[in-house]
Amino acid sequence: MALSDKIQVTDLEFDGIKSNLKAYLSAQSQFQDYDFEGSGMSVLLDILAYNTHYMGYYANMLGNEMFLDSATLRESIVSHAKAMGVTPTSVKPATAKLDFVFTPGSLPPSLTIEKNTKFVSKINGLKYKFVTTKSTTVPRSVNDTYAVTGIEIMEGAVLTKSYTVDASDPIQRFIIPNADVDLDTLIVNIQTSASNSKVDTFTNGNNIDVTTVKSTDRVYWVHEIEKSHYEITFGDGAVGRQLSDGNIIFIEYLVTSGSVANGANLFNANTTVAGLNPSQYIQSTNTAAIGGSDIQSNDSLKFLTPKLYSAQKRACTADDYKAILLEQRPDIESITTYGGEDADPIQYGKVFIAIKPTGNTVYSDIAKEAIINDVLKQTNVVTVIPELVDPTFFYLQLDVTINYDPITNLTDEVTLKSNINASIQNYLQDNLEKFDQKFRYSQLTGDIDNTDSSIRNNKTMVRYAQRIYPATFGVPAAYTIDFNNPILQGCFKSTQFVASDGQTYQLVDDTVGNVKIVRLSTGTLTGTAWINDYSKGHIHRVDTTGTLHTGKYHYEEEHATGSQLLEQMILPDGTTNVGSIDYAAGRITLVNFTPYAITSGDAYIKLSVHPQVTTSDVQPLREQILTYDVNDLESIVIKMVSEII
Repeated sequence: MALSDKIQVTDLEFDGIKSNLKAYLSAQSQFQDYDFEGSGMSVLLDILAYNTHYMGYYANMLGNEMFLDSATLRESIVSHAKAMGVTPTSVKPATAKLDFVFTPGSLPPSLTIEKNTKFVSKINGLKYKFVTTKSTTVPRSVNDTYAVTGIEIMEGAVLTKSYTVDASDPIQRFIIPNADVDLDTLIVNIQTSASNSKVDTFTNGNNIDVTTVKSTDRVYWVHEIEKSHYEITFGDGAVGRQLSDGNIIFIEYLVTSGSVANGANLFNANTTVAGLNPSQYIQSTNTAAIGGSDIQSNDSLKFLTPKLYSAQKRACTADDYKAILLEQRPDIESITTYGGEDADPIQYGKVFIAIKPTGNTVYSDIAKEAIINDVLKQTNVVTVIPELVDPTFFYLQLDVTINYDPITNLTDEVTLKSNINASIQNYLQDNLEKFDQKFRYSQLTGDIDNTDSSIRNNKTMVRYAQRIYPATFGVPAAYTIDFNNPILQGCFKSTQFVASDGQTYQLVDDTVGNVKIVRLSTGTLTGTAWINDYSKGHIHRVDTTGTLHTGKYHYEEEHATGSQLLEQMILPDGTTNVGSIDYAAGRITLVNFTPYAITSGDAYIKLSVHPQVTTSDVQPLREQILTYDVNDLESIVIKMVSEII
């Protein structure tokens, strides 16, 4: 057997390499001390093995960095993305809006809130600086006051930098000296020379189809380089205008902290506002700071780059819209898109886009308009109509009964219950709160059982809830609520609201597919009515003789006792039905529903149901997001049962 036949070249670990070298040397007679660890030959074998291991490791790493899927270094990932025409999304500032009412001593025709007016706010004891993004003129009103709403402020500091073009330097680079730059705020102006003050403003070419850029177009391109800094480049005279010797480049940009400033809601001016002191104006927060995000992560860049390359800055398919929006709007926490053929009812030629922004549940109307004008209109094809829809939040409510052994429980019952509640919330936070995420019943119950060894078992029942937000009180409106799962007959209830007669009502169903409006009554039974029977835990439909009709209604408070009469509301058209329920589909339809106020003080009316199977998985529908309300006492109800065997 040849000596080379004993070499195993596939092993790149140190021990394997050294063993292979020993196996090779075992077939020769020149070096007999190769297998003695204390010999000089053994030291040489160690050096050879280490050297081979290093070379193999670096060759393997080099091979990995050559491909986007396997690359781990940010510089490599960014380089691959650049080759596909993709620039990583930069850090984005948290943005808030302020309202002002000014009362100056004199009465000029208008006041001006200057660009870069500075404010400060604190989050967790740390200060963050905010600045206005533009100048705003506030005219004097007829009553000699100056009021303005929605003044936008961004977290960060505005910095400037200048460069002089040196044509004799072939490797001159224009690198922004700061990291954490929001590229959307970058302004690039070119002055002809030190002696010629003519200034031209250049446009970011990253968002322009390069095939449309002419030789004289004033464009620049910006790319991420090493250490997450950015370099600005200009045209070569064929694609984009080429800079000349002596041109002066002036840049302005915002350096920001990103996501950490989200939530700031109390702001104090660091300077005068519109030239006035705090005693001369009233300031209030219109919208707390939201939308701050960090630089695009490596994983996100690797995931999106192929999709953006496929889209070629043109949105044709539902996936194209998702990829482009994720690139352009880093404040998106979760997004789903679907074609009109998957909508209910079917709407061909449309793409529906549902977005949950970071730090909020829905986008404001202003933010939606910006998405449509700045992103969708630039990439959309004529044959497809994009439509933004708000996410629908599908709330899970859990009734959990815990059987546990008090002897093996190393804590007290209160602590055990608290730990179980934490396990439930951890599961819900980790597995819900985003589009297309399914609730898996067995996984939750398994996590509950694994909380503590003293837990023998748990019985967890799942209920559903959604919310409707009346746009205008006192105005009839239609609502469709999809639970996307079969629901029990007679289980539907709502929280209370005030109707046109000033009385407090709630919604229930009559077990045969109709939605009724009922209220507590002190009268006597006349015709068909409802009894809130706390002793049985249900609402029952009865006639004047007291005969119980088929079907049971929703569960009420277990601690309550006795019975209460419920009276149904007669609607203006003489009917008693305000909607219908499709139990099999899990769909509730309300027609001409007209609440005048909400007694709880909330902005919504909660609708609750019991699914037909309370121990099953839950699949959200299209724009739905499965979630829970940590502030709702009905979200997680835990009952502890001590069980000694």
